Amino acid sequence: MIQSFGVINMRGEWIGRGGWDWMFNPIFLSLEILLIDLVLAKTFTIESPNIVGSAALLLFGLIYKWVDFSSQTKLQVYMIGATAILELVIVFSEFSIDRTLIQSILCITILVVGVFHISRTRIFMMGDTIRVHGLGDKKEFDLPKTSVEVRDPGISMLLRSGELVLHRGGEIYRVSGIYRPELLRRKLIDEGGAIPHFQRASWAGTLWVFILVLAIIAFIESALFIMIYWLLPVEGVFLGVGSLFIWIIANICIFNLRIPRYPVDPAGDLRNQDRIAVGMWTEIFFENEGWVTKQLFRCGWGHNDYVRHRVPIIGSKICGKWNPLALVTIHVVMLIYQMVGVKRRIIYQDFVGALPKTRLAFNVPYRYSQEWVPKKFIQENIPVDIQSQMNDLQNELALVGLSIDDMHARNFRINNRSEIQAIDGELYTDGEVFLKSVLVRLFDGRQVKGMEPVLGCSRVVRWIDHRPSVDGIVEIS
Repeated sequence: MIQSFGVINMRGEWIGRGGWDWMFNPIFLSLEILLIDLVLAKTFTIESPNIVGSAALLLFGLIYKWVDFSSQTKLQVYMIGATAILELVIVFSEFSIDRTLIQSILCITILVVGVFHISRTRIFMMGDTIRVHGLGDKKEFDLPKTSVEVRDPGISMLLRSGELVLHRGGEIYRVSGIYRPELLRRKLIDEGGAIPHFQRASWAGTLWVFILVLAIIAFIESALFIMIYWLLPVEGVFLGVGSLFIWIIANICIFNLRIPRYPVDPAGDLRNQDRIAVGMWTEIFFENEGWVTKQLFRCGWGHNDYVRHRVPIIGSKICGKWNPLALVTIHVVMLIYQMVGVKRRIIYQDFVGALPKTRLAFNVPYRYSQEWVPKKFIQENIPVDIQSQMNDLQNELALVGLSIDDMHARNFRINNRSEIQAIDGELYTDGEVFLKSVLVRLFDGRQVKGMEPVLGCSRVVRWIDHRPSVDGIVEIS
């Protein structure tokens, strides 16, 4: 379903708005400013306006400008710079004020401006023209002469908001905080005739989010161990060993907390349609002659067998109505990365020919639609130029900075033009590939022996397991 908010007026059809989860940007910026103030106060006893404090704030503003997180960065840096100059003026005056109060006012201002930005951002479409209403300006673009991209499909991939970038001639216009920008970009291209602007995935992708989550977990686990160490009424070597033992037992208990599964069958509203396939993670339903609907399983509704996974679970590793926290966590992480892969398909299908057209079902979790590819990847359907097509897939993935994994033979199909199509498999950035490989071997190593390239293509890989390989079928044919 293509994104629209169902409002049509003299401005045109309302197709884009601000997403409130973008407020993570000004909130995090405010916390950084307050942290700098705390460090200056506690480490250097700078609690009133000071030249050093002003210089530190200016330096932070310059670094933040260089990083350039969003279209609001320039305005945010102006506010930081103005506050630093104000602090400097106060230093050389007789006026006395608490420095933390100044920084707090700055943070409140940043947050208020962020709220105004999100609430005022609107995009309207009328024919092949769009009008962008921002915080302080309005822009109009002729779509056939405009190329569009979604900036930084990395950390923003985990959020519902992101940045839409419009290119017209030499002009670049950025709109940050747009709700579901990948769907809006798709609408502008498919319905408005906009040009897909070539883009390359960032090296890190979601790696920074993963590292942040690991750091938070490490902090919590360290705090738990220290608390146990302080409270345990023993001394000497027994204190260390006992603390470690209790810490391990506590973690096992936490991992085994039983959580009820999602109460509603995720595919319940699709049961009246023809189910044409069931995969390890997905149920596939016939949508119409050209499309199929794919519903990812939630924990307890499908992909329930974790028997061969290396997880400290007491009792059954078969998920059902009540499931251990550890298995639910693993399942949710995999669902998130599969949906990240779907978002990347929606973006990069314009640049990678072997990715079939994909679209998201709006407001339906873990569900998407995909262009129907009719022929199975079996001996009689293999194209004569299979190696050439696989090499093209390899080269196109290299251009956009992605790799695709889990590409066993069942995840390829052949269309009516004898072209291979990768109907499944996750897309990873270069920075995510190594980490993903380590995690899969760590938790799933009993049934996955490793990975290997498909037909010699290093960016198209399959896990070495029981499922049929492309290489094996091609060799037989």
